[in-house]
Amino acid sequence: MANRLSMSPELSQAVERARVGAREAGQLLDPPAERPRSSYPAEVRTALADWRASGEFDRDVAAVSAGDPDLETQ
Repeated sequence: MANRLSMSPELSQAVERARVGAREAGQLLDPPAERPRSSYPAEVRTALADWRASGEFDRDVAAVSAGDPDLETQ
C-alpha cells in the first residue's frame, strides 16, 4: 500500500497475526494477481478523465441531485 499509517512494531505484528488467522479461516481472500483493467477504450477513459478534471462532472452531478435528498447524500 502506498499510503500506510505508521504503526508500532507491536501493532504491526498483531495486525499481521490477525491477517494470517483470517486468511487461514477463509475470511480473507488473497489480493488479485494483477491490477484490474478497464474495459472501456482509451478514448472513453480519456474523455471521462477530462470531464472530471474540468469540474463539469461535479457540476453535472450537483445539478442532477439537486432537490433529491436521497441523491444528495450518495
